[in-house]
Amino acid sequence: MEMLNDIEVILAARSAQEVWQHYAARLADLGFPNISYHAVRILEASCDRMLDDGVLLSSYPPRLMQELAGLDLLESMPMRRWLAQNRGSESWDWMRRLRLAGRLTPQEEHAMEVFARYGHVAGYAVGMGDDVERVRAGVILGGVIGMCQDRLDALWAQHGRQVEALSRLTHLRISTLPCAEQQCVLTQRQREVLECISVGRTTQEIADILDVTPATVEKHLRLARKALGAKTTAQAILLAARRRQIFNSAAAPHGPGLGGHPPPSEAGVPRQSAGAQICAG
Repeated sequence: MEMLNDIEVILAARSAQEVWQHYAARLADLGFPNISYHAVRILEASCDRMLDDGVLLSSYPPRLMQELAGLDLLESMPMRRWLAQNRGSESWDWMRRLRLAGRLTPQEEHAMEVFARYGHVAGYAVGMGDDVERVRAGVILGGVIGMCQDRLDALWAQHGRQVEALSRLTHLRISTLPCAEQQCVLTQRQREVLECISVGRTTQEIADILDVTPATVEKHLRLARKALGAKTTAQAILLAARRRQIFNSAAAPHGPGLGGHPPPSEAGVPRQSAGAQICAG
């Protein structure tokens, strides 16, 4: 009956936020309170291919997400490589095996260390494969802070099939719904330099205005391009403007800048509900 209720609630939802709130609450009930869902739409043109319309939903601690963003490690989160290559589910033991074999990148090693410092040392990944055409998505999830992999494995043995089914249903529904708000994936500095460039300021002029070096301005531009999936600064300005990420006071972070993640109450994303964060491009 619980699963039938989940299906009815998710299908009746009219925004991604509603779906996420129910999904996060249900997984917390099952013993998986920390979740990170990431999806990107793959756009193809006759001359090129790009990623757009990215959505990141997370109930991991805001400070953890902020630190990963500030260190430019969001793309190096544990199990992201596995999610990009697989469909189904896998425990974080896969990642630890690669580490022991010396096959993790320095960025992946660093991301693992950040997770461990916040007490997140066990988890699972659920890959969506081609469940939705032209959308690449997956979920990274974990138990309570400090839980070891053996204890999480026991929870997974009990609830894993239900978690996978809920994750896939949530992904299918979110892919058809608008997010409640389109939030900024840029830091405050990245927004500022893009806005300045768009009105004709030079790198040196921006450096003088922000009291930083020209090299720092170039760094913010590079990170902004990467966060937006843009090849050039001109394309970054177009994408940021179309997604309402510049010239938009609502996109301003409420704290220190993040490195390519939305600002929350204090973490990388504005909090949409208790334990839920949404970043949509």
